[in-house]
Amino acid sequence: LNLNITCEEKSVTVIWKLPNELGVQPSRLFLGKCLPTNFSSGPDGAVAMFHVSLTDCHFKRVVRGHKVLYKNKLTYRPLAKPFPPKLSFPVVCIYDRPPHWHPHMPILSSGSAIGFGSLLFYMGIMNENFSGPARSTSFFLGSRIPIWAAVDQQAHMPLAVFIEECVATTTTDIRTASHVYPFITNGGCLVDGKAGSSKFLPRDTKSEIFLSLQAFKLGAGEKVYIHCKITAWDPELLDENRKACNYIKELEGYFWELLDDPTQSDLCRCCDTSCSSWKRNFRSLSQNAVLGPLTIEDVNLK
Repeated sequence: LNLNITCEEKSVTVIWKLPNELGVQPSRLFLGKCLPTNFSSGPDGAVAMFHVSLTDCHFKRVVRGHKVLYKNKLTYRPLAKPFPPKLSFPVVCIYDRPPHWHPHMPILSSGSAIGFGSLLFYMGIMNENFSGPARSTSFFLGSRIPIWAAVDQQAHMPLAVFIEECVATTTTDIRTASHVYPFITNGGCLVDGKAGSSKFLPRDTKSEIFLSLQAFKLGAGEKVYIHCKITAWDPELLDENRKACNYIKELEGYFWELLDDPTQSDLCRCCDTSCSSWKRNFRSLSQNAVLGPLTIEDVNLK
């Protein structure tokens, strides 16, 4: 393999040298969906060069912790699809994740929450790897609904974001809802984890929180809306009203576990009763958000 990949700030340059015995035609070489920007052939072989933007050619952006990855495939296809490529190699560019980076959330399709003062809250329904908004808000019963919330603290002291309460309804106005399904209660207890596989996922920064919600049955073919209260709070001063608790079923003896520090899981003991705390170290900042509409389909009814 004679391949050179140079990742630049917003683009990538790939130089691929191929032997003459392959009989390569430039129209059969691809980086994602893009053809070479330059191609030459000589006695020592063919040279294809791609110089493209990371937003073109079907590059896939993936956010993993503090890194942003742009992924694609370099292929040689002597025969058109559906025939497989004769050669295929990954092209990956890795960058540090910019501070305070958040994926763009189209407000109309997946919801958004804007806070007050100098805080900005965000919330949305995401794709499978949480790298951007979901392309569809239709889910099958029992499948995973990825939900993300964040706070942009700007000039504030370091803050953690929590989802205090969440219910699902069949109306945009919770006050008029006839069907209500609570799945986060008691200041951050993910009660839906008791019946299914819903859970808060490990987070890389306290200013974001990730929820894997198992799609539940609500209504009969109706649109579903998710109403949540999200809160920013001092990450060092957790209490019974501001926490993120998962229900753990994998180990013998079911129990509640605090997402951010399992050694403080006593804060979750109240999840089965009523959580109330007198601690008020500073005024928390909260915002309500409504996500949707979603559709949850039962495959058995199709």
